[in-house]
Formats: sequence, structure tokens, C-alpha cells
Amino acid sequence: MRITRSGSGVTVEDFPGYEGHSFIIGFPTGGTKPNGFYVKAPDGQPVTATWLRRLPLDRLLRAAAEARAAEIAGEVDAAPATEGRPYGGGGEHLAKVAEVYQWATERNIPPRRAIATRWARSEATAGRWIAEARKKGVLPPAGK
Repeated sequence: MRITRSGSGVTVEDFPGYEGHSFIIGFPTGGTKPNGFYVKAPDGQPVTATWLRRLPLDRLLRAAAEARAAEIAGEVDAAPATEGRPYGGGGEHLAKVAEVYQWATERNIPPRRAIATRWARSEATAGRWIAEARKKGVLPPAGK
């Protein structure tokens, strides 16, 4: 099996049992949940409804999503360097949250996911940090 990433899609070729086929799975910008699917069969081989029903779509989409998640994680690893959150947070931490937030929005990466990945915390925690940064005026209000 060969997986290549390009733009907002992942191409899976020679999937076990489907050698010669190309599957192109699309993803929204910065996302890891597929939003499109295209099959390119070898010349002369039809793609029928029965053939599609037998396709192990869960394994195929999982492989593509893992490749996409690895790509996004690699991009987030290039985010501005940060250290662990100081006990109790503080202005310095919120400034770093704002810096990673800005970096992520410039690259069309979901900021909450980038912040969560950067500090190895949940997206819910990242959301609280973003809200706290907005409350303290370090980040502008949502939508601005």
C-alpha cells in the first residue's frame, strides 16, 4: 500500500485486495475527517455498487485519516516553541497561546487543535485557554 499526501487530499494506491486502484480521499482545510472520496479503477475494470459495498471503507478511510493527522501534527510541530504551562497560567502563557493561535490561523489549521497538540492537552483545555486569552484581551473577540 502506498499513501501520498497532497494539498487537502490523501491518495491511497495498491490497497490490499485492490491492487491497481487509486483512492483519493479529500479533507477540509486543516481537518482530519474525510469529506470526499474518489475511486480510479484500472482500465477495463468496472466500479459497481456491489464492488463498492464490499470495499473495506473503514480501513481505507482510517489509513487516510492517520496519514492526514500525521501531516497536520508535523505542521503543528513547526509552531512557535513553547514550554509547559506555568502553574496557574499567567500572562506569559496566554501570550504564547495567542502566538500559536495566530500561527495556526495563518496556515488554516484549527487553532484549538494546534494549541492542544502544542501543549499535549485536550481540545477542551485549549478552548478554555483561548477563552481566557480573549477575556484578558490578549486575543481579539471571536470573529474579529
